[in-house]
Amino acid sequence: MRAVSYSSDSQTLGTNLIPLTYRHPLLLQTLVATSAIHCSNIFRPISTIPAGLSDPGGYLAQLRSKDLVSRQALIDALTAKQKAMGHLQNMLDTLDPAESEVALAATHFLIKFDLIDLDKREGKSWRAHLQGSSSILGLLTSMPQGSSNDSSRMLRDCVIADCFIYHVLGSTLASGKLAANIARYSTDLMPVMKRVEVNSYLSCPPEILHIILKASQLSYETPCTDWTLPSAGEALSLIDDALAFDIQGWADRLRERHNAGDMESRVHIASAHRSAVCLYILQALPLVRSVRPLDPGALVNTILEHLGHIGEADPYFKATSWPTFIAGAETRDVEKRTWAMGRLLGIWETCPWGYIFTAIEMLKATWDMQDASPRAAGDEPAVNWLKGLRGMGYDCLIV
Repeated sequence: MRAVSYSSDSQTLGTNLIPLTYRHPLLLQTLVATSAIHCSNIFRPISTIPAGLSDPGGYLAQLRSKDLVSRQALIDALTAKQKAMGHLQNMLDTLDPAESEVALAATHFLIKFDLIDLDKREGKSWRAHLQGSSSILGLLTSMPQGSSNDSSRMLRDCVIADCFIYHVLGSTLASGKLAANIARYSTDLMPVMKRVEVNSYLSCPPEILHIILKASQLSYETPCTDWTLPSAGEALSLIDDALAFDIQGWADRLRERHNAGDMESRVHIASAHRSAVCLYILQALPLVRSVRPLDPGALVNTILEHLGHIGEADPYFKATSWPTFIAGAETRDVEKRTWAMGRLLGIWETCPWGYIFTAIEMLKATWDMQDASPRAAGDEPAVNWLKGLRGMGYDCLIV
């Protein structure tokens, strides 16, 4: 289900979530569906993926349909999901504040379902669930928290935080106004993000996430033809804010709240995300290059250096897909491309979620774009791979 940093927090989440399933069939069916689709991937007939496959996700989905155990898990998953969607529709038709937290938890796990599934025929259904969750988040932010106990509040906060993270990261690669949908609530949600950052699966500082969100929103609002200095300055200030963020100080403050032994990993993960957001801004808001020259290659090297400290045995390994993709998409270096591809496949082996194969497909598309285009002056990329991916209709949530 949800990955958290500490086993005690995970146990608390499970303890508070499972009893709710007895009172809410929606939550029960959603959890069954998500667990079963995960099992269908885990029980896949082979443990390794043959090299050279053009569509490894489709290949595995085909094998899954022929394996008795994996196929049965898939049938159970789809059956439970269908029941969950019926319950969700009934709840949304008469949604009241008392049920909004359950509805948010359900949509949260339905997003996970879509990320885990290998079937790409409904590959964009996560967007509908994400857009629905933004409306529920708006309802929750307008409600007083009441007198819930600490464990109930933590469960609520963790679900809200995950949905916020999905909105932020989803807004970076998807077209449309996902950023605008959630930005209106970001000020109200920042205290929640700060409360749960100790046990966040991503270990990306809320401040960095907020910069990513602002960049996505500015990219959506700023036409590609807008080369005015105010717009470029706004984009540049986001890069400056990211580079100025004190990651070590952030880690020290976390250590004061929870004396854990994983702070070194947290620092590397946060640093990789900080450099990745700078690369993302260069793609999402290319006008910033007209104000100040930046070295994308140095940012790629920084990301790979920090990610190199996070091995497959590290609990945070599966949280490195977004910076891995951004660095891999940016580089023309064959060795670095191979490293990024191997990293994504390693994440699949550790956490078999189907979205990884969409990320790999997108990565190959960026390389085709770059290789078909000559280098620009100053060794800068001659193509905007982010604009190119959106133009090809790619919509992917990389978490």
